[in-house]
Amino acid sequence: MIERDGYPSNPNHIFLTTGASGGVSFLINMLINSPEAGILIPIPQYPLYTACLAQHSGIAIPYLLDESSEWSTSVESIEEAIQKAKKEGVVPRGLVIINPGNPTGALLDEAKQEKLVKLCEEHSLVLLADEVYQDNLHRRKTHPFTSFKKVVSRLQSPIPLISFHSISKGVTGECGRRGGYFECSNISDDVIAFMYKVVSVSLCSPVSGQIGVDCLVRPPKPGQESYELWKKETDALHAALASRTHTMAERLDRLPGVSCVNSPAALYLFPQIKLSKKAQEAAEAAGKVPDVFYSLALLDATGICVVPGSGFGQKEGEWHYRLTCLCPGVEEYVGKLEKFHLAWVEKYGTG
Repeated sequence: MIERDGYPSNPNHIFLTTGASGGVSFLINMLINSPEAGILIPIPQYPLYTACLAQHSGIAIPYLLDESSEWSTSVESIEEAIQKAKKEGVVPRGLVIINPGNPTGALLDEAKQEKLVKLCEEHSLVLLADEVYQDNLHRRKTHPFTSFKKVVSRLQSPIPLISFHSISKGVTGECGRRGGYFECSNISDDVIAFMYKVVSVSLCSPVSGQIGVDCLVRPPKPGQESYELWKKETDALHAALASRTHTMAERLDRLPGVSCVNSPAALYLFPQIKLSKKAQEAAEAAGKVPDVFYSLALLDATGICVVPGSGFGQKEGEWHYRLTCLCPGVEEYVGKLEKFHLAWVEKYGTG
């Protein structure tokens, strides 16, 4: 961590997990200490968080991301969500920030991160920083990644911080090996000791996953025999992902009834689609949510599988879908999306 952030880490405050998901579930379970306890989660959000909250009888406190500002995290929206929750008798215990974002691909700058840290100080919140896409950056020079560990340390903030990372993303994509970790900052020794007791009743994360974590945090260094090949391969992958993301976002955004933020990070785009009254009525007749109806029609026509925005949460009356930027052959891929959408508009019109 000192190489990334300039601040040291305590190895005894780092927990290896079966992917970041296992760590998220563990921490949410620890934070939900009463039937009134809640966690602030972004909308749209990765469904892991609502699932874990349901599993551990916690309350989801949603706050809206700002699509008009490249899906930025709105401090005002979080403040509103906190006040609304308190009026309803819910006790906010933690704040989830997904940075870079899933499904949006948004990336926070340090000024916004500082405001979020101050907000956590003001409301005594534990900050849960989901940073598993930190290596997936498409515009590194203009949109760098800054960890919350670095911001909290530089500000000398006392807020409890949990930082998550995983081998499933980056350029390794080792999803099936189930390797990840979380680091605790500003957590008392008594709490750390209790956490060790709780995790000790479980088996360790898979050995192959632990090896993957070691490779993730200790990549080859200049001068080592494997460095040149590693750098060549990772640079090529980053360049390919950046090119695909830009091409897809640009062409989708030109389609009638579609707006798409050109995300600077992560592996996804989250375009908004305007669905006409005729399309919504057809969806209702089919017993489907409108964006699910659209996504299933896309799958049937092209074989392309996207995830409807309703699976992540979205503003009422708006419709989105998430698609990945991983696929090679981007010209053919986007061409199919364009052809399908234009046929859809011809059949149903635009919203």
